[in-house]
Amino acid sequence: RNGIYPLMNFAVSRPHALPRVLSQPQEDPQKAKTPTPEPFDVETRKVVQMQCNMELNEDKTQWHLTLLLILEDKLHRQLSYDLLPTDNSKDLATELVHYGFIHEDDCEKLANFLENAFHKYQS
Repeated sequence: RNGIYPLMNFAVSRPHALPRVLSQPQEDPQKAKTPTPEPFDVETRKVVQMQCNMELNEDKTQWHLTLLLILEDKLHRQLSYDLLPTDNSKDLATELVHYGFIHEDDCEKLANFLENAFHKYQS
C-alpha cells in the first residue's frame, strides 16, 4: 500500500536510547593483553609463470611495478606497487610470502626475477 519501500515511511525521529552499562574496573596495565596481528593465509599454490612491467610515474621520480603471477590452478594474480628507493627484490619477495600472495618455495625464484627486471628497466 505504501509502495516498493514501505519501511522508508517509518523513520524514527530520534535515535533509540541505549541502555547504560556499569563502568568496568580498569585493568592492570601489566595484565593487559597486547593485540596480536591476525595471521595471514599461507599460499599453497606455486607460481608457474611470472611477468613484470615497470614504468616511471608521471612525475618521473618513482617506478611503478606491475607483477602478473600465474599460479598452478591457472589463477592470475596481478599486483601493483610504487617502488621506493630503499626497496630491494629480496625484501619484496619476502613480503609477498608474509602476506600470503606467493608460496614460500617461490620466494627465491621471484626475488631473482625481480632483480633481473630492476636491472633491465632501470638501466
